[in-house]
Amino acid sequence: MSDKEIVESVRFGNHQPPSDYTKTDTGQLVTHEFLALIQQTLSGKLAEPKRDETLDPEVRALAEELSVIHLPEWHSEVGRKLAAPTVTSIKQATRVAEYLVRRGVRTHPELEEIRWAPTPLGPPGSFDTGMHITRDADGNWPAPDPEAFYDFEDIEVKQAEDGLWHATHPRGLSVEAPTKSDAYAGLVGQLRQRIEHARRTGNAQ
Repeated sequence: MSDKEIVESVRFGNHQPPSDYTKTDTGQLVTHEFLALIQQTLSGKLAEPKRDETLDPEVRALAEELSVIHLPEWHSEVGRKLAAPTVTSIKQATRVAEYLVRRGVRTHPELEEIRWAPTPLGPPGSFDTGMHITRDADGNWPAPDPEAFYDFEDIEVKQAEDGLWHATHPRGLSVEAPTKSDAYAGLVGQLRQRIEHARRTGNAQ
């Protein structure tokens, strides 16, 4: 018999994972902090980083802009759509902001041409494409009507392989129904409820 031959493997029944770890349903050992992070990520409720009051105001303002960036729809010079609205971010936003400020970069609100507005009753900012607004004739930033976010024309209705019809809206709403008209009507009803609720509560921004 070879010296390298394994005759028998033994697993001790009283073996327990380290106290800092917990075993998942699939048998993986993970920390409690990691599980909490995954749960927050899936629910879209990641904890906001603590605000450092010692930061230079210019650095803080720029870091807040870089931490979650809402990019509007992108078009070419001839008007062809190149990309849909996107949410992105820059890692180490505070460090990048501090570097850029030292390079002479500053925020100038008076030069702002467009501004991002969150979706009324929508998801957290890091998951929300929202919409961009421009100044009105008086130079002020208007509060957009909730209906602008929940436009009925953005509804798409398609039939699935199981024969049911699915109506979806880019704001994360959907309805499933046996007929195309029922699916569309159901989603219109959801959109109307969102719009009316936002108007009642003043949750337009």
